[in-house]
Amino acid sequence: MRLAPWLLVIFTACGGRGSTSTLPKQPLSPPIKPAADLADAKATAPRADPGDSGLTAKDPRVVDLDIIRIRASSTGVGGDPELTSVASADLFRQANEAAKAGNNKDAIGRYRQLVTEFPDSQYAPVALFNIAAVYDKQGDLTATITTLQELLATYPSSRESIDGHLYIAALQADHRKWPEAVVTLDAALARTNLTFADRIEALARKGYVHLEQKQYDKADLSLEASVAEWRKAPRIDDPYYIAMAHYYRGEVMHRRFAEAPVRNGDDAMVADLEAKRVLAVKAYDRWKESLGFRHAYWATASGYQMSEIFVELWQAHVKAPYPKRIDASTRPKYVAEVHDRVREHLDKALEGHRMNVELAQAFGVDTQWSKGSEQRAVQILELIAKESKGSYVTPDSSP
Repeated sequence: MRLAPWLLVIFTACGGRGSTSTLPKQPLSPPIKPAADLADAKATAPRADPGDSGLTAKDPRVVDLDIIRIRASSTGVGGDPELTSVASADLFRQANEAAKAGNNKDAIGRYRQLVTEFPDSQYAPVALFNIAAVYDKQGDLTATITTLQELLATYPSSRESIDGHLYIAALQADHRKWPEAVVTLDAALARTNLTFADRIEALARKGYVHLEQKQYDKADLSLEASVAEWRKAPRIDDPYYIAMAHYYRGEVMHRRFAEAPVRNGDDAMVADLEAKRVLAVKAYDRWKESLGFRHAYWATASGYQMSEIFVELWQAHVKAPYPKRIDASTRPKYVAEVHDRVREHLDKALEGHRMNVELAQAFGVDTQWSKGSEQRAVQILELIAKESKGSYVTPDSSP
């Protein structure tokens, strides 16, 4: 691999038993398993909160009165008819204001009135999307998805229909409905009106869903397809989903690394340790690609993992089974030599986590990953201090 300027990486032949925890001490909760990070990183993707002034992304392309309906009602016998008018744009504005004020029932009613009375309005598909967003804000998953499915069926050629399709997939993934999410994403990818950005997002999401089901080959294929779409695109302004695709390509190798066993027997152990080292290198290189897109969330996620992989390599090596040639009387010396040889991994992990904190500061953000790096730096310092005093982790003790 070509080593990144992020860290000067020196990988030695080391490894260990797969573990979901990357920590030599007590586990940290936030950064280790990023199963919910799509919601944490970009809670508004592809969602829109009608109570937020940021609704412009979901407003129609043309700002005008759209459709005005005039009603005539009699004022009595012989009286002149009284004319009243209602405009779809007014209903849309009133619904947005109600949502912003937290009057969800009124907001849904006005959005629904717009869809019912002005089904041909450019605001109608937006209104359905926003009804779904209100239901989602209320935590009503069934109503949210049902409304989005109505949007897909009623306005299949609208921009909101595409966003709604991806919205459904995001909700299904958030609620760990993995098979349903795959079906939704396959249907979205079968559409003929997707942009390059849409396909990049859909394939990145599909790769993530496969990964969470431990379908690593399928995950890799979907994520590679996302990268291929990005390479074909003339221009992609938002790097979020391509950075995400590269990050999860790293996670595919990371998960394989964690699950790779280390067998007893000197020859088998050496071969298994080398296999784990190769997987760690591949994971590192893929995270490095994600970091290069300079998206604050995914860059700090990658920076954390690029640093933490050194701890995992260190842990794998020091926890590997004793070679058969090492008898009980020489084990303490062997342990000391192993720790001395792989101590550099802890040093590099410490430096990497410090750099990740600085990276977040440069972005002007504070993500769960940069917070995790702050904690890990302290823990690694404590671990190094123990090692300096001759207190070692051994194959027979808990890390």
